[in-house]
Amino acid sequence: MLRMALTFCLLVSVGGFCQANETSVAQSLQMRVRAFHADAPKEDLKLRVIYFYPADRQPQANYRARVNRMVLDIKEFYDTEFARIGLTNSPLPVEMDGDEVKIHLVKGAENHDGYGYDGSYGRKILREIGHQLRGTVDPDREFLLILCALCDKQEDGRYKIYSPYYGLGGANHVRGICFAADCEMLDTLNLTKTDELFRYNEHNRDQQRTLADFNTVFIGGMAHELGHGLSLPHNRELPSEKSKGTALMGSGNYTYRAELVGKKGSFMTLASATRMMCHPLLTQSNKQRFERTNLEVTDIEVSGSGKALTVRGKVKSNVEPFAVIAYSDAEGGSNYDAYQWTSEVAPDGTFEVTLDVHKPGNNALRLSFCHANGATNDVSYAFTANKQGEPDVPALKDERAIASLNQEMLSGNVQQAREFARQYLAANPQSRLTPMLEYMETFDATTKPVPLNQVTQNDVFLSDVEAASSKVGYGRPTRNSYLPLKSRQDGGFFLRPGGQFHAKGFYAHAPSRFTFNLDGQWKRFTAVAGMQSGAWQTASAIFIVKGDGQELFRSGKLRTTSIENVDVDVTGIKQLELITESGENNVSGCWSVWGSPKVSR
Repeated sequence: MLRMALTFCLLVSVGGFCQANETSVAQSLQMRVRAFHADAPKEDLKLRVIYFYPADRQPQANYRARVNRMVLDIKEFYDTEFARIGLTNSPLPVEMDGDEVKIHLVKGAENHDGYGYDGSYGRKILREIGHQLRGTVDPDREFLLILCALCDKQEDGRYKIYSPYYGLGGANHVRGICFAADCEMLDTLNLTKTDELFRYNEHNRDQQRTLADFNTVFIGGMAHELGHGLSLPHNRELPSEKSKGTALMGSGNYTYRAELVGKKGSFMTLASATRMMCHPLLTQSNKQRFERTNLEVTDIEVSGSGKALTVRGKVKSNVEPFAVIAYSDAEGGSNYDAYQWTSEVAPDGTFEVTLDVHKPGNNALRLSFCHANGATNDVSYAFTANKQGEPDVPALKDERAIASLNQEMLSGNVQQAREFARQYLAANPQSRLTPMLEYMETFDATTKPVPLNQVTQNDVFLSDVEAASSKVGYGRPTRNSYLPLKSRQDGGFFLRPGGQFHAKGFYAHAPSRFTFNLDGQWKRFTAVAGMQSGAWQTASAIFIVKGDGQELFRSGKLRTTSIENVDVDVTGIKQLELITESGENNVSGCWSVWGSPKVSR
C-alpha cells in the first residue's frame, strides 16, 4: 500500500493531484528499471563512432582531434543532463581508445559524387560499413554514430555539405544508427567565435552564419540525431520549462551550447531521460532485449476540465512497463512541437497522467509506454482543441471507441466488434461514429466483387467491382477496409482518409495503381482522396486519375487530415486508372486511401 501511495503522489498531473517533482519521478523510475535488471549479467555495450569518407577524398583536416572534442562534449551534455534530472551513475558509454574516442575509419567504395543526403545514401553507406567492418562492428545489434566527410570547400570559399544527417529509421533498444556531417570547421573550439562569418551550402541552399552559430547547429545536430539513433522521438519543452532553454529533441540543435555566448542553451526533457534510462547502453544489460515486446492497453478512461485532459488505464505486457509518456502533438510540425508529460506505471499496470497544454486545432494524444528492457509501445488517439486550447473530450472518447473496434477487427473478432458497436451506439446515440457503428452490422468479409459490365444500376462503388489490375506499394490491395482481418500492420481496419470514415474504398499505399475497364459506359467518377488517419506527418501522397492514358486529375501533396474531393468527367473513357505517388523522396508511411470511389452513368 505504501508503494502504491508513493507512486500516485509522483504522477505528473494538475488540479487535485500531487504536482510531480522531476527528480523524484526520475529516481523512482530508475529504481524500477534497476530492480528489473538486478539479476542480469553486466554487458560492455558502447556507443561506437564510425568515420566515413569517399574514395576520392581524404578525411577532413584534423578530424581525430576535432571528432574527439565534439563527441566528448556531446557525452558531457548527455551525462550532465541525466544527472540534473536525477539519474545516478548513468554516464553515456562511448567506446574509447585510451583517453580518446575510438574512431573506426571506413573508406567508401565510390567517389564523392556517389553519395548524398537522402535515405538511400544512408543505407548505402551503412552497407559499406557493415561489409568493411564485418566481425568488428555489427550494425544490426549495436549503436553507431556515423560521421561522414562529405563536405568540400568551393573556389569561392563556401563549403558544400552533402552528407546524410538523420537518425536512420528503426532505431530501438536492439540497434540504433545515426548520421551527421563532418567539416574541417566543426570544432567545439569554434562555439564562441561569434565575430567570424561562415558560408556554406546544404540542400542546395546557400547559407551564412557566424562560425559559432554554424558549430552550434551542426554539433547540436549531432547530439540531436544521436538522440534519434538511441530511439528518442521529437518533443518540445513545456511552457513551464522555458527557463531551462530549448529541448534537445525539439529545436535544441539550434541552441546547443548557446550558454557559452550568453544565451539560453539546450536541455533534455524528463521524457527523453525516461526513454534513455532503460536503454541497454545505460542499463548495460541484455535482459529480454531481443524478445518481442507485446502490450495490451485496457480500461482507458478520459476526462477533462478546461485545458486539463486526464487519461487513466491499465497495461499488461510480457516485459515490465514502468513509465508512460503522454504527448499532446499538434498537427504538422513533425512532432517538434509535441508537449510531453511523464508518469510512472504502477506495479499492477495502472497509470494516470494529465496533459494541460494543447495547441488549438487538430492534435494527437500519444501514449508511449516504456518497458524496462528499453522497448517502447505507442497508442495514439486524435482529438481537437478549441481556440483556448481546451480539448474536445467527447470526440476523444469516440477515437478510443474506434481504436477498440480496430483492435477487434484486426484480430478477426467480428462478433465482438459488433457487440461493442451496439453497446457504444446505445450509450451514445448522438455519436459522430453512427455511420461506422451501423457499418459493423452489415460488414461481410466474404462478399466478392462483381464484373463492372454486369452492373445495371446507375452508379456503383469501384471497390465493389472487379478491377482489371491492382497494385499497392506495400502489402496487398484491400477493398472496403484499410487492412484485412487478422492483420498486425499499422493504420487500423476502417478506411479513414483525412480522418473521415468511408464504408467503401481502397487501401492504396503509394505507389499504387488500380485499373478499371469502363468501356465508355460511364460518365462521372467521384471520390475522396486522402491519407489514412494516423499517417506519419512527414509522409504525403499525390492522387492522380487517368483516362485512356490522359491525366484527368492531379491532387496537391496531401498529408494527415488534408483531403481533396475528386469529381471527373469520364464520358467515353474506356480505361480508368487510379494512381497514387509519394509526395516525398521515399515511400515510408504513404498510407494513401481512395474513399467512396464511384462511377455514375
